Amino acid sequence: MRPLDFLGRIKVKLGIVIVLAVGTAFVVNEVGLNAGFTRDVRIVVAVILALIMVQVLAMGMTKPLRQMARAAQTIAKGSYGLRVSATSRDEVGELARAFNAMAADLGAVDRQRRELVANVSHELRTPITGLRAVLENVVDGVSAPDPVTMRTALAQTERLGRLVAQLLDLSRLDSGVRLIEPEAVELAPLVEQAVREASLAREDVTITASAPGGPAVRADPDLLAQVLANLLDNAVRHSPSGGVVTVTCSAGRDGARMVVADQGPGIPEAARGRVFERFFRLDAGRAADSGGAGLGLAIVKEVVELHGGSIRIDDCAGCRMVVDLPGRTTMTETPFDKGANRVHEGRPADAPPLGDALPAAEDGPPPPPAPLGTAGPGPATPGGAGPQPPAGPGAAGDPAPLPPDATAPGAGTLVGAGAGMPAGAPVPPVNQAGSGGLARMVGGGVLGVVVGFLGGLFAAVLASVTVGDGLALVTLVMVTALGGALGMALGAGSGRRAAAYQAAYQVAGRGPGGGGPAYVPPPLFPRPELPVAPRWLLSAAAGAGVFAAVALPEAQVGLGIVLVAMVLGAAALPAVLRRMTPWTLAFGVTAYWLISMAAVRDADWLVAILLVAGAGLGALAVSGAGAGWLGVIRGGVSVVLALGPVPWFLAGPIRKLTARRRIMPVLAGLGITVVLVLVFGLLFASADAVFAAYVERLTSTPAWADSVPSRIFVFGFVAVLLAATVLVALRPVIDPVGPAHKFGVSRSVWLVPLVSVNLLFSAFVAVQIRALFGGADWVLRTAGLTYAEYARQGFFQLVVVSVFVLGIVAVAGGLLRTERGERWLLAVVLGVLCGLTMVVLASALHRMNLYTDAYGLSRLRISVQATVWWLGALFALVLLAGAARLAGRGSGWLPRTVVLVTGLGLGVFSLVNPDLQVAQTQVEVRGVTNMDSDYLGDLGAEAVPAIDRLPEPQRSCVLADVVRANGLDRADPWNGWNLARARARDLLAERPVDRWSPCPSASSRGSD
Repeated sequence: MRPLDFLGRIKVKLGIVIVLAVGTAFVVNEVGLNAGFTRDVRIVVAVILALIMVQVLAMGMTKPLRQMARAAQTIAKGSYGLRVSATSRDEVGELARAFNAMAADLGAVDRQRRELVANVSHELRTPITGLRAVLENVVDGVSAPDPVTMRTALAQTERLGRLVAQLLDLSRLDSGVRLIEPEAVELAPLVEQAVREASLAREDVTITASAPGGPAVRADPDLLAQVLANLLDNAVRHSPSGGVVTVTCSAGRDGARMVVADQGPGIPEAARGRVFERFFRLDAGRAADSGGAGLGLAIVKEVVELHGGSIRIDDCAGCRMVVDLPGRTTMTETPFDKGANRVHEGRPADAPPLGDALPAAEDGPPPPPAPLGTAGPGPATPGGAGPQPPAGPGAAGDPAPLPPDATAPGAGTLVGAGAGMPAGAPVPPVNQAGSGGLARMVGGGVLGVVVGFLGGLFAAVLASVTVGDGLALVTLVMVTALGGALGMALGAGSGRRAAAYQAAYQVAGRGPGGGGPAYVPPPLFPRPELPVAPRWLLSAAAGAGVFAAVALPEAQVGLGIVLVAMVLGAAALPAVLRRMTPWTLAFGVTAYWLISMAAVRDADWLVAILLVAGAGLGALAVSGAGAGWLGVIRGGVSVVLALGPVPWFLAGPIRKLTARRRIMPVLAGLGITVVLVLVFGLLFASADAVFAAYVERLTSTPAWADSVPSRIFVFGFVAVLLAATVLVALRPVIDPVGPAHKFGVSRSVWLVPLVSVNLLFSAFVAVQIRALFGGADWVLRTAGLTYAEYARQGFFQLVVVSVFVLGIVAVAGGLLRTERGERWLLAVVLGVLCGLTMVVLASALHRMNLYTDAYGLSRLRISVQATVWWLGALFALVLLAGAARLAGRGSGWLPRTVVLVTGLGLGVFSLVNPDLQVAQTQVEVRGVTNMDSDYLGDLGAEAVPAIDRLPEPQRSCVLADVVRANGLDRADPWNGWNLARARARDLLAERPVDRWSPCPSASSRGSD
């Protein structure tokens, strides 16, 4: 249980914990004082409850720290499989997620290290063994040193050279030493050259190239040629005889795309995540001679990512490699100025040129190859640069090594791991007129006007006392205008400083200590993962809000709320259609049925229950959840839970709207206009009495203005509610899974208590049957109670017993782990218990009927009768689900069925018309002399037909209270129309209430 996970700051969480602990202690103290407890008792109880609350709330804050401590100990021992549960969004949650990522990276590095050692050993051993065998044969005289034998030895040596060269290429790319020379590269000639070279490998494979439009990118041509060569080599090698390999280059909006496709066997989806790893082969037993060392695609991935691009494998017949490169350009652009923009990342701005630190390639022979994973001998330059060995020779059919680095002064850009923004790069211009600066200026102006107005009031009073009333208004206006101008100036300055700091931070790319990017704490309310808002959402939300603002205020609950519910459903329908199922359709229809009863029934208590149930069913239908009990609960409140992320959900469409319509300048102009009109209007009104009279007439509040605040609130609430509904519909179905832990216990632990409870229930049922057939005389002789008193005494206890039985069935069926034979025994025992409980419910219902026959119905009694019927249906569903589970058919339908039966039961209950039934039984059973007139006067308009049958003056007295309580003395507007109130008004119009009738004192009776 982690109730504070939605907050993004641990300081705020600690503050909430402290406040709640103090609040708990205060409440306990106040309750203890009123209850008369001593000070020591109050202190002990307050401390215990405060500690419990702190423990519950802080559990989610400290648990990740304990898990990280345990995981760190296991990682130190070389085990990288343990992970930390990271559900919170605060600093501890970010630390836990970073810890998980670090553990995963360490595990991957350890696995790759082990595989690298094994693979390199295997790849080197094979050619060395072959070369050794050839040389031993020559030395032993078995083979003559003829050209054939020498070519065999040369082939093995070349194979070793290619392997070492590729390993060195990858090592240079990994260590950030590889220098790139970005320039405008036209892809068509590059592709043609790569196709010609790849065609030499196999004559039975056709290679076709297509580069429409002459796309070009800014990249290193040598490295790009290496990418094409490796991809084509891989495609040609795996193509069948007579196959076709296609190379396609196309220009995109932000870059270029290269696609290499073949008709080979393809790459299984399970292996696509590892094909770019070093030494990975689909066929682990394949020899290197038949397919290379497994380094070609690893080099391709490193080169593509070095240019800021990406590579992936698409789903299609065969294999389709897609390379996306950023930086699309045209060949008509100004050539790339290499000397002005080549920088050495990680080097200081005043460092000597790169050529001063690296010897030129033509100055002498290259140094011997460096050990694996190093950049080369000699002192290392910043970023890991150093002299590089020459690339080994290549051969057709095997990926060629990377071209040697250009080591002339300023030869390229060194891309190093962890490097920030290149030194010497141009500083991005600070956008001082951006929307952020304008928003700060407008906000500062509004705040300044408010503060200036408050200060102006004080100054105006002081001027009126010291100088006179004439100067008071001028002082108020001047101080207000001065405050607004000062606020706008401060807001604009704050915007410029924020923009300058942001630009400086982007250029530096480092924190204040210069040791890397500065840590940015998470926001107080972090942005959750949300789907993209549809384009029509803002217009639909605005339309629904406007309709609700017109239909809901200034009216009783009636037709207006039904129409608003229909508008909300119609507006959200495009998003809801994607998850339409029989269950969601049934929930939606039932929800609209319950909500529509608000235009039929007038009883406030009944309408409130129907509206809440209808809203819950509608939310469950939109969410698509309900596979389990937790899913039903979460689905019922899904729309309420989605109200929190709505600001982020609407941020995208609102940002697009403001960017397109330039809303901020319009708002700024309107704000300045209001300030100017207010200032000059007040000055003119104080200078001329006739103008002041016109201003007073224009600014007088119209009749409809009183409802404007409520209409604005309704507009915003309904618009946000629609956005939350659409958000729930677009999100994936969320069905929380409860704990799946079951406990295996001895049979006697559960069998003996359940059998004992069954025996007790059987005895109680036997007594109930005896009381039923014994009649009132037997009850009077046995218990000394009348039959009505006997019925009322135990009714509620029997209802509570049935609820406890449901809990027992849930615990026994969900937590006990039993074998097949025990499962049947447990099902029989629980089935007997449920059957006996249904008999108990029937007894409770019989008791209530006896009591209502003597005293009539009330709202509470008829509601409890409906609850008993609902519990009986629930036990019947539980028995049916148990039988289905024993038959092996599953019971996953039970949660949704219970919810649907509950909704249908509420609908039937509303059709029964409870208030009318209560009024009829009160009039018929209690009679005129014993009825409770005050209770009948609080009933809804549905009770008017039953009360109308009373004799005068009781009829007019009770109906007067009903008319006053339900507003029947005035007509409803169109949005407040209600069928029950309309019928009651028609009846009262035929037989009006006699307001002059003397009302006798009514007998008082409780409403239970």
